[in-house]
Amino acid sequence: MNQFNHQDQVISLTPCAKIYYERAMIAYSKKDYMRAKRHFKTGISLATLKEETIFGKVQLALIHQHMLEFQQSIALLNEMLEQELPHYNELYFFQATNYLHLNEYETALSLLDLYLSSQKAETYQTEAVEMRKMIRQKLSKN
Repeated sequence: MNQFNHQDQVISLTPCAKIYYERAMIAYSKKDYMRAKRHFKTGISLATLKEETIFGKVQLALIHQHMLEFQQSIALLNEMLEQELPHYNELYFFQATNYLHLNEYETALSLLDLYLSSQKAETYQTEAVEMRKMIRQKLSKN
């Protein structure tokens, strides 16, 4: 008879940001935004490296966007922009997206201009140019 020893099956797991970020991304892919938000918040609290914290906060801000919680997303992105992150220029693009959803076109346009004037405006350049064009058309009609 094969005796099963429960003690042999215990796996030691030290909580860390990476584990919670992975869980958050799985929840996000399943469109379980509440769970994703919870896991990102836990991951941020466990982050030991600056890059881990930044990653978690950006992802959390984007989850807020997906949940139509634009003010929470704006607050989180503003906190990051005010702190130390001018070289993370994608934050300007994400922030512009928030303001666009709130119909604050002038603010969105200013943020897009900041993003596009950066020498690192590569990742979302096409989207930013299209968004800026759309906003300018909208503003010219008003």
